[in-house]
Amino acid sequence: MKVAVASFEFEGNTLSDQLHRREDFARKVLAEGAGVIPATEGRDLAVTGGIETLQVAGFTVHPVLVAHGGSGGRVEGTFYRETRDRIITGIAALTPLDGVFLALHGAMISEGEDDPEGEILWRLREALGPDVPIAASLDLHAHVTPRMVEAATILVGYETYPHVDAHSTGVRAAQLLVETLLGKVRPTMRLKRLDALLPVAGGATNGDMPMAQLRVSARKAEQERRVLSASYFPVQPWLDIPDLGIAGLAITNDDAAGAEQVADAIVREMWDRRREFEIPLLAPDEAVLRALGHSARRVLISDAPDCVGGGAPGDAPAVLAALLRHATHVPAAVLVVDPPAAAAAKASGIGATLRTELGSKLDPRFHPPVEVEAVVESLHDGHFVYGGGISAGTPGNMGNTAVLRVGQLRIVVPTFATYEYADEQYRAVGIDIGSCRIIALKNPMNFRTMLDEETDWLMISGAGPTTPSLESIDWRVKQRPFWPCDDLPQPRYLGEHRQ
Repeated sequence: MKVAVASFEFEGNTLSDQLHRREDFARKVLAEGAGVIPATEGRDLAVTGGIETLQVAGFTVHPVLVAHGGSGGRVEGTFYRETRDRIITGIAALTPLDGVFLALHGAMISEGEDDPEGEILWRLREALGPDVPIAASLDLHAHVTPRMVEAATILVGYETYPHVDAHSTGVRAAQLLVETLLGKVRPTMRLKRLDALLPVAGGATNGDMPMAQLRVSARKAEQERRVLSASYFPVQPWLDIPDLGIAGLAITNDDAAGAEQVADAIVREMWDRRREFEIPLLAPDEAVLRALGHSARRVLISDAPDCVGGGAPGDAPAVLAALLRHATHVPAAVLVVDPPAAAAAKASGIGATLRTELGSKLDPRFHPPVEVEAVVESLHDGHFVYGGGISAGTPGNMGNTAVLRVGQLRIVVPTFATYEYADEQYRAVGIDIGSCRIIALKNPMNFRTMLDEETDWLMISGAGPTTPSLESIDWRVKQRPFWPCDDLPQPRYLGEHRQ
């Protein structure tokens, strides 16, 4: 069996004004042809899991391209089209093929295209014809569209959030492809979507959270052999595009009615539990004051409105401002992306006193910068390696990075925003968060991997590209009414889509 493999992963955000270009992908993962295996081998990526599974099955794997850009606003149009075309022409040049495996995110947007994955899958289907199976892994927050379902043979989503199963999702999608190519199954896929969005911060799949219960339901459907695969997609909610909504997707062995029934049950369970996704939010000053009076030894403050993993630039200084007002007398750490300030600190040198404005250089729409007089404590190249999650083993690069000190507050000032999984960014600059009373993190979920009996957390509200208050967004393209902006008594389906 001869199978082509490619990956193009990026999570978009229409509320972010960032534009991701080739160099932004190159700082993460970008390789072609013979360079794909060295760039992905041994990492916890979906494409790695797919390649390994196909190789174990004895298939001949032909890697075409891998591009992993993380999150941001839109992918720059020229780079998107070039990468799209390299994938399509590269796979088409390998024909005749038995199958194709793709690792996608599912919520990419680019300049001029709001459904890139749908376009890639559709163009690939046109190039290969109707008979070549195409399997793809997707992020749990994918915006699964009709084009994607109609063009693909197999779509399988992550089951965990915080994401720790990218590799195993690649394995599951590739294994279904193997079984399809061997004639053991005939995948039949159905998608059900509802006109609703869910707060990301309430979507954990561990503990007793609502998504954890949904995860149990989906796996039960698989264990009972009602479906080959059941996926839930609470969707990336910061996409002001038409027809956005939560989704359930099921794949059966040639049982359309069964697939439709399970897909509907999945999305209806999300709807029935929708109010359970809402969690308490605090203003930045209130969060810092509560942290100071908290019984826990240390408190993590989630700056959810400026989540780099959701597409924000990481330069909002709201928590920094609150810490400067209330908490310079306790060991604390905060990170604010600011390229000019990082450069100024490097030029000033270690030990110098730097007076500068921090934050809101990349996106000044939501907060004013904060004036700071601080000592340059240390300077770093910003390189680190992720220790867990979907990026485990993958290098990260904050670029030129400075640590500034005001009292006992240390401010990490990187040049580039980087996805946060745990405390890799702080460790890279020599900060042990175990010695801190307050630690600010720019994500609404992954920080939970650091919770223990001595550590608690608080989350802030406010404006930003990844605001947890979805009802506060000025929706201009997506039409209302929809949950949670409108308290609809009954769910509204977003059309019927099938393979």
